[in-house]
Amino acid sequence: MLFLSTLAALATAATAYQTCVVPHGGAGVDDTIALNQTIANCSSNAQILFEEGTTYNLSSPVIFNNLTNVEIAIRGNLALPTSIPYVQAFVNASTGQRLSWFTISGHNVTLSGNQNNPDWGYIDPFGEPWWVASQLTEPGGLALRPHFMSFSANNSEVAYLKIRKPIGWVFSMSGSNLHIRLPSTSSGAQLLKIVVQNPSLFPFNTDGYDVSGVNILLENNHVFNGDDCVAVNNGAHNVTIRNMICEGGHGASLSGTDNIANIHFDNITSRNSLYATRFKSSLNSTGNVYNVTWSNIYVLNATYPIFATSVYFDQNTNRGLTPGNFGPGTKATNITNFSWINVTGTINDMYPGDGSCITVPCWYAIPGISNTPGVTFQMLPGSAQGVQVKNVNLMPIDGKGAPNTFCNSTYFSDGTSNLGFECTNGPFVATSS
Repeated sequence: MLFLSTLAALATAATAYQTCVVPHGGAGVDDTIALNQTIANCSSNAQILFEEGTTYNLSSPVIFNNLTNVEIAIRGNLALPTSIPYVQAFVNASTGQRLSWFTISGHNVTLSGNQNNPDWGYIDPFGEPWWVASQLTEPGGLALRPHFMSFSANNSEVAYLKIRKPIGWVFSMSGSNLHIRLPSTSSGAQLLKIVVQNPSLFPFNTDGYDVSGVNILLENNHVFNGDDCVAVNNGAHNVTIRNMICEGGHGASLSGTDNIANIHFDNITSRNSLYATRFKSSLNSTGNVYNVTWSNIYVLNATYPIFATSVYFDQNTNRGLTPGNFGPGTKATNITNFSWINVTGTINDMYPGDGSCITVPCWYAIPGISNTPGVTFQMLPGSAQGVQVKNVNLMPIDGKGAPNTFCNSTYFSDGTSNLGFECTNGPFVATSS
């Protein structure tokens, strides 16, 4: 790919760059002040270095704007503020009350962690108190939560980064020619690891990656979170997501409604998730999504291993409505050439769900569905074509019984002869296609 050769050239030239060490002011000092001066002096042809052995206090939002040929090297640890009201005040003062604690933009930017020392290179947003407070006062997540990072750069790379316990919405990835990776030779460190120590807490909206760029490769990542592992959104084209572990959340998702094409999820392991693979577009959305494949998916205990809906039910905006009931004139996104190939593993029929319900009925409830839904389609008539499901081997956790389908033949404008299974509400039966 073009961006790989560009990054190789950047690495070769890096020896000629200046190294700008970020000063550390000591305990209780906001290192953002010194960091901002460092950024101003080192916005091109430089390495901005957070030194190993130092924990920096980034008590204010940070903007790395218009960088050119810059590596942001996080070899030490970065600590964000622990006071919830303090952080909320920043969000409240931002435009539209939407704030990313880190904003990075530019050309030929490398954001790297510490691949050699497992004790350093972490970023700590201290999200767990936010999850606890949410359970007690605001189910669904506290108001005025910050996003973690907006990364909008071209011909750029993110590697070896480690995030612990984010507050919400970890990465927003846009731009073009991006490589987000963690080679398997990295001695067990993860690019993104979100640890939920208390299983009774659900960390709402801790999306791993929200992707809306062009020519993007995500590979060799481990995401343990409470929402989409990866969510591919409007504007995404030519995106490959491969060799990943998605744990505890809502799986490998395509979550947009329009202007999305050529998306490939491959070799994804899903562990203890509500969804393993998911397409979702919201009620009354309009648009088109083309050429999406989930292949070589291993499922360990997902409530919905294969799930597609064009009538996504949001438990906040649709309170008071009943999932699955759609009145006349309801619209839906059109999907074309969607495939699920080689999906194997177990359906969580013993402990379904994930602790995210704040409404009755639950936001992901589907009237009439079985407790072992291996393949679930919830579309509007005529909104899908070119859909195929091949080589599916899904079983309940205990290995007894059969997986089921939830499907209606009216969804598919080109019929069901090539669908790959009998489109009924009943046991999953594969067909030749």
